[in-house]
Amino acid sequence: MKGRAVGVAALLLAAAPALAAGPLERTSPGHMAPVPPGSDLPIAPPLTHYALPPQWVTIRSKEDWRKAGRVEKDLSKACAARTFRERIPLRFRAIFGNEVLGVAFGHGLNLHDPKGKADRKLIYLFRNGDSTGCTVVSMTNQDARILNEEAAPPQ
Repeated sequence: MKGRAVGVAALLLAAAPALAAGPLERTSPGHMAPVPPGSDLPIAPPLTHYALPPQWVTIRSKEDWRKAGRVEKDLSKACAARTFRERIPLRFRAIFGNEVLGVAFGHGLNLHDPKGKADRKLIYLFRNGDSTGCTVVSMTNQDARILNEEAAPPQ
């Protein structure tokens, strides 16, 4: 008991200078201004455990994505079963108006195709590629050039 009282007394003596200084002061008043009334708070970026890979827009068009190529029903089913998919979702992007689709190339770039269903000469667009409602559209390289030329501003 005696040793405990000595320890408490030593602790109080050590804390005495901090108690004599008074209450802690806040940071400067203008440190973080309040959000003005009527404005929305900024949206924070999503938190990720790992750094995101770079992403490239490969196709940009004002057309509807359904007109870009041919809908592949068998590949869409395989995409829903996760046997035909992008390796990194949306690493390459195709923008059609307000829709953003993932892009993979038949020769293997960003494409997971263990059963070898892809045609090496085609480009594959994935709408909702990370879900069971996946739609796969195939197009040729020439189709992609035409779409990009239509979306380019006149010079």
